[in-house]
Amino acid sequence: MVQGDPLKRSHKPISAERGAVAVEFALVAPILISLVLGIVEFSNFYNMQISVTQAAREGARTMAVKNDQALAKAAAKAGAPGIAPAGFNVSSANPTPFAFSTPACTAGATMKVIVTYQGQALTGLFGSSFKVKGEGAMQCGG
Repeated sequence: MVQGDPLKRSHKPISAERGAVAVEFALVAPILISLVLGIVEFSNFYNMQISVTQAAREGARTMAVKNDQALAKAAAKAGAPGIAPAGFNVSSANPTPFAFSTPACTAGATMKVIVTYQGQALTGLFGSSFKVKGEGAMQCGG
């Protein structure tokens, strides 16, 4: 017959299982941390992609209305407030940050603007920088 309440008995860990939780954590932690950092990096990239696409749309809209590439470039930079304007600068990694389908907008034609942005990674685990490209198109006015 068992003496005392069986629910109040203490269960002592078996000595062979000591440290098993620490070993399991050591095996799972790198995978979990990599997954979290991957989510953060992907979110950063996706945010830049959306911002650059918006910048291209703003550039195409301005070019279609005002027919001025300098104004279109300025509007594109202003159309992406969430990212650093330095990524739009001409560099060896990004030789053509702005590309226009035609130099001037004629009535009825479609102006296509391609914006390329040199973005910086947050963590650096998957590379230090990456190139993001966005396209925008707008029909030219008369």
